[in-house]
Amino acid sequence: MILENLLNKLAINLHKYFKNTRIMAENLRSPNSFFFGFIAKRLMLVGNQKVIEDSVERLNVKSEDKILEIGSGNGQALIEILKKSPLQLKVIEISPIFRNHLKKKFGDKIELSENDAKNLKGIIDNGSIDKILLINVIYFLNTLDLYLKELKRILKKDGTIFIAAKFDAVKTFDDNVFRNKQIIDLLKILKRFFKVSYKCIDLGDINSKYYAIYLKKK
Repeated sequence: MILENLLNKLAINLHKYFKNTRIMAENLRSPNSFFFGFIAKRLMLVGNQKVIEDSVERLNVKSEDKILEIGSGNGQALIEILKKSPLQLKVIEISPIFRNHLKKKFGDKIELSENDAKNLKGIIDNGSIDKILLINVIYFLNTLDLYLKELKRILKKDGTIFIAAKFDAVKTFDDNVFRNKQIIDLLKILKRFFKVSYKCIDLGDINSKYYAIYLKKK
C-alpha cells in the first residue's frame, strides 16, 4: 500500500509537468511508452474511480440489458457494470496494452473487440444495444460524425448513450489529440444525431467533477 501510494503521487506530480504536451495526451488516449504510459495508467487508477462509480449508477444497468463500453482502459467501469449482472457486456478497446490486460482480468465475462468504434459492422448488429457507455473517451473521437452515425445504428430505439467527460480538467490538453473538449461545440454536434440532455456533476474535487451527457434516438 505504501509503495502504491508513492507511485500514485509520483505519477500525479509528473503529470503536472507534462500534462499539456502532445506525447502525454497521446498516452492518455492509448498508452504506448513506458514512461508516459506509466503516468497515464496511474492517473486513470487514482483520478477516475468516483466518476466511474457514479457514471455506472446513472447508466441504470438492468439484468436484461446488452451493454457496450467504448474505451474501457484498465477495466474499472467493467468491474462496476458486472456487479449489475447485465445480459451481455461488449467492450471496444483500441489499445493493445489495455486489451491484453482486459483479457487476463475478465476472460469470457466480456466480449472484447479491437475495432475502432466508427466501424462496428460485422461486430454489432443494427439496433441491438440497450446502453452505451463512454467515460473520458469523447475527446478522442475524430471525425466525430462518423462515430455518432455508428452509435446511432447499433443503439436500440429506446436505448441510451451515456457520456462522462471532465471538460474542465482537460481544457489545456493538446488540441491535436483532445479534439472534442469544448462542451458547447460538442453539444451542437451531438444534437444533429440525438436528443441530448446533460448536467454537471460535482463529486468534490476537479478530478471528480464531470459532465453527464445522455443521448437518445430522435
